[in-house]
Amino acid sequence: MTNSANTRIGVGLIGASADRGWGGIAHVPALQALDAFQIRAVSTTRMESANATARRLGAHLAFDTHEALVVRPEVDLVVVAVKVPEHKQIVSDALAAGKMVYCEWPLARNLSEAEALERFARERRLRTVVGLQGGLHPPILFLRDLIAQGVIGKPLSTSIRAHLTDDMWVGRYDPPVEYMAHAKHGATLLSIMLGHGLEPLARVLGTFESLSAVVANQRGDGVRLSDGASLPKDAPDEIVVAGVLEGGIVTSLHYSAGQSAGSAMVWEIQGTEGSVRVESASGYIHFTDFTITLRRGSEPVHVLQVPPLMRLLTCNSTHPQRGSPASTPSSPPTSATEPPMRRISRSHSIATGYSRRSHGPLKQVIGSIRPAPTERTPIFEPGRGTAAGPEEKAIRELTLT
Repeated sequence: MTNSANTRIGVGLIGASADRGWGGIAHVPALQALDAFQIRAVSTTRMESANATARRLGAHLAFDTHEALVVRPEVDLVVVAVKVPEHKQIVSDALAAGKMVYCEWPLARNLSEAEALERFARERRLRTVVGLQGGLHPPILFLRDLIAQGVIGKPLSTSIRAHLTDDMWVGRYDPPVEYMAHAKHGATLLSIMLGHGLEPLARVLGTFESLSAVVANQRGDGVRLSDGASLPKDAPDEIVVAGVLEGGIVTSLHYSAGQSAGSAMVWEIQGTEGSVRVESASGYIHFTDFTITLRRGSEPVHVLQVPPLMRLLTCNSTHPQRGSPASTPSSPPTSATEPPMRRISRSHSIATGYSRRSHGPLKQVIGSIRPAPTERTPIFEPGRGTAAGPEEKAIRELTLT
């Protein structure tokens, strides 16, 4: 239920500049595509840019402080799309004002800040979402169901090798991101990219039971691109994690800043009956295009095609280890059954505030999707490829509500 008389959820965007930023690239198009939401207010650091953004988005309210936005009765949901160091204060103020919150990942600069926000949200009994989109990326959902069906048998081991090539990861900083050179600000290869990598891993295979890690700044100080001057840097550029997932799956992740001589990302899963290899030209596992290759015993190698997103949303999978139905987006969580910013696992403190329960986008948590059919054709059968058949009509009729 919204705070306003309007039945649509009123959204206030904090950090949705008309000039640059993730808010305008990702959140605005998604919100505008969903009838359940209406962008009613924006705030940036300057009134000039706030007014320009409001005009562009058709929002009636513009502010140059977040404090003015979060108290407005027209705003039901606050979307936080600013630098990580500012997350704690803005999220706290929004929760104090009684508003639902969607906060970009990472939730906060460190684990203690993230846990404090989780406790506050729980006390306020408000719906909250952390923006980890990788668990709903179509290839990830397809891979999850492939493993859950036992196509490669019981998973035994897995490894992810990713290279990130953007300037800020290798120590070259434009003025708006110079703060990322300092680990204390919580916007590093470790907290951002490894965190985004852990979420798909958890969706497909489960979470860590135990782990150890090496985190290093091998490249030394960075460079300011504005004038070529040296910039002190302690943010890591090499991360290695090794451990065991629930169910005993031996696991490793290696994230590096810099170019690869081959695929930028390779994810392999070895099972008792075969193996899967996932490759991409991008190291961004949570939203990149994949090539998925399957090998089963002596059968020919198959390159698998990812089904359309609407097919994936109908999947009625079971968790590969626990054997229980996977969480579905059939209805929004209630404060009694789905604690906000769910309890953060100590085993995931390597990635700031990573939650054991994957959080999805606004549509999954606050909206709802028509329940999926209870029966489906297997995703893969040797000699057949991706699923097709009797359920196609039902899938085509699936609609977001």
